[in-house]
Amino acid sequence: MTLLAPLHATPDMRIFTLALVTALATAQESPLPTPLTADLEALAKRVEAAHHPKGPVEPVTAFAGSLELQVVDAKAAQAGQVYLAVKYLEYHPTKTKVRHLIRYEVKEAGTPIERGRDRFGFWDLHQGKARDLTEDQPQDRAACERDTNLARQLVRFLEPGVVLRALSAPSVVRDEPLQLGREKPVACEVVEGDLPGFPLLQQAGEDVPVHAKVFVTKATGQLLAVETTPRKADGSLDPTRTELVRILDLQEQDGFLVPRKLYHLQRGDDGRMRLQTTALITTLSLRPELRAEDFDRPK
Repeated sequence: MTLLAPLHATPDMRIFTLALVTALATAQESPLPTPLTADLEALAKRVEAAHHPKGPVEPVTAFAGSLELQVVDAKAAQAGQVYLAVKYLEYHPTKTKVRHLIRYEVKEAGTPIERGRDRFGFWDLHQGKARDLTEDQPQDRAACERDTNLARQLVRFLEPGVVLRALSAPSVVRDEPLQLGREKPVACEVVEGDLPGFPLLQQAGEDVPVHAKVFVTKATGQLLAVETTPRKADGSLDPTRTELVRILDLQEQDGFLVPRKLYHLQRGDDGRMRLQTTALITTLSLRPELRAEDFDRPK
C-alpha cells in the first residue's frame, strides 16, 4: 500500500484522544468453529510466538496509562500536543453481560476534558459537576463512545494471533509490501477476511462488521499494521471510512509485545489515506487492580 497524498490531520482532537493506543489492541472474538486454512494457521502460530515471547499469557481485561498525542498538521484548529491519562476495565456485571468502563482526562491548554463510562452510563464534567451524556449532548456522547471503542482496541491488538483466528472467509496468505509516505517498503505477509464486529475510531457505539487486512512483518512475524473497512447495512464495503493503524517500537512487557509509538491514518474525502496522529505511550500498566467503583463519576 502506498500513501500518495500529503499528510495532514483533521481538526477534531477529541476523536483521536485514544487513537494513540489503538494499535495495541487484541481481538477477543471466539475462534471460528471450522478449521483454519493451513497457511493462516501457520501465520497465526508464528504471530502468537512473536507477540508472546515467554509463552502463553492470560488475556488483559484492564489497563491504565498515559501518553503524548501529537496532531500532525500544525495548521489544524486544534493542532499540537495533548497529554492523556486513561484507565479501562472490562466489567462483567453478570455471567453473560459485559460492560466496558472507561475514565480519562485530557490535559490541553484552555480546554481540560474529563469523561467516562461507569456502571450507569456515559458522563462528563461540565462546569465542575458530573452530568449524564445524553442525546442533549450528541457530540460529547459520540466522542466518549468512540474513545471507549479505542480503549477496547488496545485490549484487542495485544494478541494479534486471536485477530487472525477470528477472520471469516480469509484470503490466502500472500506476500505484499507495506509502504506509508516516504518510508521504505516493508516486506509483509498479508491476509484479509471479515470480522463480525470491531470497534472503529469513526464508529460511535456498538461494533460494526468490517473487512480487515492484517500486515505481518515477514522478517519477524510481528504485527505491523491493521487496515479495517466497515460494511454497510447491505453488506457492501464503505471505503470512505477505511482506517489504518501502524504499529512501531514494539517492546516486551508482561509477556506481551507492546508498541510505544503509533500512527493512525484515515481515508479522506478524496479517497486517499492520510496520517491523523502520532502517539508516544509514556506509561502503561496491563494488570492494574481496578474495580467498577473506580470508574464512578465524581459526586
